[in-house]
Amino acid sequence: MPMTADLPVSRIMTSKPTTVAPTDSMDTVRQVLEKGGFHHLPVVEKGRLVGIVSYTDYLRLIRNVFSNSQETRANERVLKATLVKDIMTDHLLCLSPDDTVETALRIFKANQFHSLPVVDEHMHLLGIVTTLDLMRVLETIFLEQTRP
Repeated sequence: MPMTADLPVSRIMTSKPTTVAPTDSMDTVRQVLEKGGFHHLPVVEKGRLVGIVSYTDYLRLIRNVFSNSQETRANERVLKATLVKDIMTDHLLCLSPDDTVETALRIFKANQFHSLPVVDEHMHLLGIVTTLDLMRVLETIFLEQTRP
């Protein structure tokens, strides 16, 4: 079956993504980002998506910390004391599993996002779609259309 832009995002999303809690420290986020090679982490509380924290959020915090203090221990204390809920994005645009790849593309382009959570009607996290996921689909569509 050929891939098309009306493919549901549930077919391309990463299911059961790694998550963090709003009460986790930014030091925990750093460790998860480094270990997993992730750029975005959904923030889940009581089974529901409440926000997203990104590598960019982490870098902004680091820049502020290091610009205010040269002492490594002080910087580490700030990372351990800063909670995810203090810097996460909580005004989210989300996809439903039935939304199409075309819909996702439009949202990514209009908002310059790099990831979108996929949730059910109760905000339970089902997965995440990233720009890399979309690039893979577009590559497949392109290759299917250009083959003789």
